[in-house]
Amino acid sequence: MKHFSFSCQGESHKLTDKPCQDSSSSYSIDDVSIAIVCDGHGGERYFRSDVGARCCVRITEEAIKQFVACVDKNLFTGKQFTQRKALSESDSLDKLNDVDKALRQLFSSIIFAWNNEIEQYTNEYPPTEDEIKKVEPKYIEALTNKVSLEKIYGCTLMAYVHTKDYWFAFHIGDGKCISLHNDEPNIWKEPIPWDERCFLNKTTSICDSAALDEFRYCYQGDGKYPATIFLGSDGMDDSFGPVENLVDFYMEVSKLLAKGNDDKAMQEVRETLPILSKKGSQDDMSLAYVYDLNALIDLIPKILLYQIDILENKISNLKNKIVELKKRSELISNSDEQKDIIERNYAIKDIERYFNEIKSINNKLNRRKEEYNQIKPGTYTIGNDITIDVEADGRKNKSNNVISDNNKTDTKNKTKKKKNKKKHKKNKKK
Repeated sequence: MKHFSFSCQGESHKLTDKPCQDSSSSYSIDDVSIAIVCDGHGGERYFRSDVGARCCVRITEEAIKQFVACVDKNLFTGKQFTQRKALSESDSLDKLNDVDKALRQLFSSIIFAWNNEIEQYTNEYPPTEDEIKKVEPKYIEALTNKVSLEKIYGCTLMAYVHTKDYWFAFHIGDGKCISLHNDEPNIWKEPIPWDERCFLNKTTSICDSAALDEFRYCYQGDGKYPATIFLGSDGMDDSFGPVENLVDFYMEVSKLLAKGNDDKAMQEVRETLPILSKKGSQDDMSLAYVYDLNALIDLIPKILLYQIDILENKISNLKNKIVELKKRSELISNSDEQKDIIERNYAIKDIERYFNEIKSINNKLNRRKEEYNQIKPGTYTIGNDITIDVEADGRKNKSNNVISDNNKTDTKNKTKKKKNKKKHKKNKKK
């Protein structure tokens, strides 16, 4: 098993001279591999969350090592993939099995050790006047009276543990855990259940009074493992938008890893995350992953086929949008009413925009097909995607009134293009 972790200061934190409040680590020795990500809260109330996050990473790693060393490995034997959501008030502890109880004991030990350490840190380094004056007035009294001091260190926690007999992952707070699989119908999934309480700038936290019940987790002991698993703080998923975009980034990293380009993959992550923060969430970013090189190598063809399918669907959807716009434009092509002229002009702009999107996506699609052809030569024919001509006044150009699919370029298509160019020139002269 191989591993990597990296955290970087967010763009907004650079501008306001705030420290990086994320922390991460990874570890792999003696059949035990661990990845951990903690994200310190960003509000002024949590002015020492960077300390809390670093402390939580260290404590969690030690607690996991002790858990793996002491727990009966037969506890997980034969267990199929199982997910557990955060407990609600109506949930009964009586329904928990032995694995659930063992993992809750692990979570409890992490919470207890974290609270002890931050209490010692606070006694040694009491909050300063400069720190306190930045806090909202409603929290100052509690700080002055040393009530709920754990809040100033608040952070999220996400971890993955891989042993030769079983694996499990757990999470409290926001961020995303994404796993890639070679032995399941779906190539990727979010193995840890989501918590709806983590929404916008709200999140559960290790500093919560009910933190133990807020942990959600998954485990498996039937011999099946993720080929690789990625843990990313919320600065990552906030920058990528739809989770599929985040997955695609992880797949690109996976392809580098499968080629044995560990250093290149690490460099890619170190260079990309600060840029993503600047262009996207502006937040701190953390990424940690663990992977099985042999399983990942076997997974690459499936990754490429998945990426090709996604891109082809995007192109297909855009083509359908263009067809609908062209149909609508044709219906009002002879109208001189102002609203129809405006609608035609908007249609022209949308068609051009969709066409440019298709060209961009098709370039990416061709690269994916070329990658796949290196594995299985001759599988895909590489070519252009569509050609669309539209007159400037919003009326459809009769010289090319259909969308032409040119994925398989041949002599006939080239001849058609030449004829269309000639007709287009004649139309211009007229």
